[in-house]
Amino acid sequence: MYIGLKNIQHLFSDLPHLLTGSDGIHCLTGWNKLATAPRPYTDHLLYVCEYSQDFDLSSFTDEMHVLCIAVPGSDLKLCSQKFPDTLSLLLIETSDPETVYTQLQNYFNMQCGVGMFGQTLLEFLSFEDGLQPAIEHAYGVFQNPVFVFDTNYNLIAATWKAIEKLNIQDQVIVNRQFSDQDFQMVNRQNHLHNKVRKSEIPIRAYNEKLGYEQMYCTINTKKDLGHIVVSAVNKPLEPIDTEFLLILKKYVNQQLKKDSFIRMSRGFNYEYFLKDLLDKKIATDRANLTQMNYVKSEFSGNMYCMVVETARSTSAINTSHIRNLVESRYPYSKTIIYNGQIIAIITIQKHQLIPEEYVITGQKICQENSLFAGLSNCFQDIMKFEEYYHQALRSIELGVCHSNEPNLFCYKDYYLEHVKNIFVQKESQDTFCHPKMKFLMDYDKEHHSELAYTLYMYLIHERNLAAAAEAMEMHRSSLVYRFKKIDSLLGEDFDDYKDRMYLILSYEMNKES
Repeated sequence: MYIGLKNIQHLFSDLPHLLTGSDGIHCLTGWNKLATAPRPYTDHLLYVCEYSQDFDLSSFTDEMHVLCIAVPGSDLKLCSQKFPDTLSLLLIETSDPETVYTQLQNYFNMQCGVGMFGQTLLEFLSFEDGLQPAIEHAYGVFQNPVFVFDTNYNLIAATWKAIEKLNIQDQVIVNRQFSDQDFQMVNRQNHLHNKVRKSEIPIRAYNEKLGYEQMYCTINTKKDLGHIVVSAVNKPLEPIDTEFLLILKKYVNQQLKKDSFIRMSRGFNYEYFLKDLLDKKIATDRANLTQMNYVKSEFSGNMYCMVVETARSTSAINTSHIRNLVESRYPYSKTIIYNGQIIAIITIQKHQLIPEEYVITGQKICQENSLFAGLSNCFQDIMKFEEYYHQALRSIELGVCHSNEPNLFCYKDYYLEHVKNIFVQKESQDTFCHPKMKFLMDYDKEHHSELAYTLYMYLIHERNLAAAAEAMEMHRSSLVYRFKKIDSLLGEDFDDYKDRMYLILSYEMNKES
């Protein structure tokens, strides 16, 4: 951290002061009283003196950094004229120089401590000492226990020696992971989990269950890697602890990035293979498949891709628990964690499609755990996995437009909207519309009728008037009357299946426009 006179000026902002000749970018590492400071002077120290008319101007050198203390009521501008123009000078008025000395000493102790802490963590990272030794070292800096949780709320590092010495017996420490009660706390306490996950700076809150204040910090706001907690067991939290935690956060982020795949994977071959497919690291030509003998045996039959987007959830999610839940409910499924998402390949025996019970099961999992998930269509070629992964994501995007409630959204229910979205990027919906459907829609607008909707419902109910009337909650005679009007306008029997399909799609594409 660079410390210049502008930082020192801010330290004494409540006193009358005057700053001259400082660009604020100098790296001050400490301070000395000018009267007792050793020679030669250095531009990396701040020299402190009390104002005197009898200054020995020869004692000052170019580029020195000087803090001069004047008695209250002094003309600081006039005082500054006594000093050489080549100095960086800060003048302050106070009748208590000792307080200034104490504040300076405390400030440099803390700031240099931040720098030394950062340098030490850099050495840990460079020499691959790992996460745990760095967290143990952090106890000496915070003087309070430190805990690091991963994205699954497992306790992956902590100041264990201090915890043992302090005899802390919290359930999180005993089980080394969040309990149900802990999940309830972070979700209920003013949505603390969401605030921490989105905040770049640490958040402080009093933990009523434990009886002391804690400071929480997410490791990375752009990618869910977990969070860090400092518990004020030994001493109250201080402002400098925020600086220390921001430095520790950067270190932990880098450390977890180094081994994120190891943490998220269980070591199965298929995990590496699927992630490589999503990252486009595997060529999809058939010649390469001869070198992957395990592919045919691991991925056969009718497959569906299900993606759970944990980032959409408004509550804290135990990713590991959800992953295990999906695997237990869907036999022969294979799951991976990818970019914070839970991705499952659900395999059905050949010549069979996914049972409706599977969809209902997925919907229950989502609704009970506040999850948003998407289910792709069926595919048989694992090399096309990436396409169906994006299809599952697209089903979530389309589904939440209709209902922003936790659920499993199936692509088959939203394919037509996808087609429509792609079509209207280049063409108007009107250009696609069947002339007869367009005629009815224009007629409806002018006469405030529903003939286009009536024809649409009649066609999608296989031209069964009774079924259409029931779906529209109309009396059959009323529907017959409407059709007489349609016949008088169009004179159409709708026997051509291609024409019927065109009319149905025309209404689907234009009903919201």
